[in-house]
Amino acid sequence: MQRKYDIVIRGGLVITSEGVHRWDVGVTGAQIAAVGASLGPGEWEIDASGKYVLPGLIDVHAHPVYLDDMGTLSVAAAYGGITTLIHYAYAKPGQSLLETLHRFREEGEAKSVLDFGLHGGLFDPKNQAQEIPQAGKLGVTSFKMFMAYAKLGWMTDDYQLTRTLDIIARIGGLGMVHAENGLATDYLEDKFNAEGRDPREVFEATRPGILEGEAVNRAICIAQVLECPIYIPHVSAKEAMEVITQAKARGWRVYGETCPQYLTLTGEEIFRQGALAKIGPPLRGKDDQEALWRGLAQGMLDVIASDHAPKEKNKDDDFFQAPFGSPQVETMVEVVYEAGVNKGRITLPRLVQLLSENPAKIFGLYPRKGALMVGSDADLVIFDPQLEHEITKENQHSRASYTLYEGWRCLGKPVFSLQRGEVILQKGEVVAKPGRGVFLATQAGKVHPGELMPRR
Repeated sequence: MQRKYDIVIRGGLVITSEGVHRWDVGVTGAQIAAVGASLGPGEWEIDASGKYVLPGLIDVHAHPVYLDDMGTLSVAAAYGGITTLIHYAYAKPGQSLLETLHRFREEGEAKSVLDFGLHGGLFDPKNQAQEIPQAGKLGVTSFKMFMAYAKLGWMTDDYQLTRTLDIIARIGGLGMVHAENGLATDYLEDKFNAEGRDPREVFEATRPGILEGEAVNRAICIAQVLECPIYIPHVSAKEAMEVITQAKARGWRVYGETCPQYLTLTGEEIFRQGALAKIGPPLRGKDDQEALWRGLAQGMLDVIASDHAPKEKNKDDDFFQAPFGSPQVETMVEVVYEAGVNKGRITLPRLVQLLSENPAKIFGLYPRKGALMVGSDADLVIFDPQLEHEITKENQHSRASYTLYEGWRCLGKPVFSLQRGEVILQKGEVVAKPGRGVFLATQAGKVHPGELMPRR
């Protein structure tokens, strides 16, 4: 007699990092109970014919502190096919890291429709780094600092960067660095402002790719001395890509992330969309884009994440006074699929690695998350590769009043998702209730980068 499952998903193509498979997926309770051909019956049978079945997608770079909070951000993410988030919990100068982490966890448990983890964000590591060991005991094991934003008082100097990476290494955690040369950037900004230059024309010149590369190299070298694994978020420049490639060739424990905006948009958007397209690091050129795509395809970059940071601003705002950031979480999967898989830049199995398996491995959630395996959480996404649609601000669910992808047409979109066997997205609508999300303790930086390389 065949075993009966709570849910069976049939007829779809199951995508893993190993390839494309004609498998069914059986779910019992909160876990995947079977994966294979011709499974037994389910109480609920879902026909995925003509569609892809993906492991739950993970966004490890989200900011629930601007227009979106832990609740609305998770809803926008769920509409975009994401099932798990890792948020940056930023402790601003004068704030306690531990109190910040507790506050973010409590808000997430009250509001989030998705499971979530946290990164510690240190704006004042001189006074906050001593709390890192206690944060690790809470299940937060990745910690970010800024090498930029000196004028705002947020920049970490090399002494404090070294000290903090040393503390992170001692607890077995993962360092994370926003890598741009902050002091040089501030000088260039002052110089061009004094000359009366159009800020849209000189924005990238104030934050050139070579200074991103310099900061990435400096951060990696310091981390290597301290034997601290390091993660570089939002890589945007070919010069940064070159540094990461060299470090990986040496076998150093370095992880690289880029974002959909750097893969699909260029600095020309600044002239078309004004302050809406102000992000940091800045949008760059076509040659940078192609270097990033090569890095993803060849395994020199390990993760695609959104850097979702929607802020209140308008196209015609004073450019240098306008805040950095844009909404990205809901459009990430469909935009990357359109520009990556549909354009032949990356394979579908590699897409699954970059958006699911690798993030789970880097932050110690695998195989509970990021896998379609027996015993894994029943987190999965059904993706319709034939669904053509147009992105507009009217069909987005962030509190932001705009999207940088207004009018984009994409072929392919998530239409259904489960998390722990519970329906999140059904017929393109989020049906999950706030407060169902579970906090996830991380074990970041344990996997060797060699295990994150493309398989197919």
